[in-house]
Amino acid sequence: MRLLLSIAGTLIALGAMVVFGSSRTISEQEAIAAAMKALPANGLGYQVAAVQLEPSSEHFEFSTVGGNQFGEDQVRECLVMPPLPPLPFLTPCRYYPVWVVAVSSQTCDEVIAINAHTGRFGGAGGNCEISPGGGDTTTSWWQATWE
Repeated sequence: MRLLLSIAGTLIALGAMVVFGSSRTISEQEAIAAAMKALPANGLGYQVAAVQLEPSSEHFEFSTVGGNQFGEDQVRECLVMPPLPPLPFLTPCRYYPVWVVAVSSQTCDEVIAINAHTGRFGGAGGNCEISPGGGDTTTSWWQATWE
């Protein structure tokens, strides 16, 4: 048991050092590409209406020229060790910068949030059909949580 706890602690510490030590923010083009993956046919037929970098997922509100609004409050990613749930006393959590990408087509409008550190889908609002993760079923060690 002691060995298992030691291994888990080491993995958590290494994961936290890698993630928290990296301050790279993905580019606007990478964020647009990630947002398009959440749309049918990888965004074919959709036009980018606006893109904006928000400094933190702790709180932001975004409005498009057409009046669509999207915001988040207290959204963090927490390190998890599947199949265990996030363990607040053991696993680190973080707020992250967010690229907000507003898209439109002839039939719908959508605002998509993309984690600016990882390029992962972080939420959406609108009336388009979306598929978060683009069908990717791999388990992520960092998972979004709302508090």
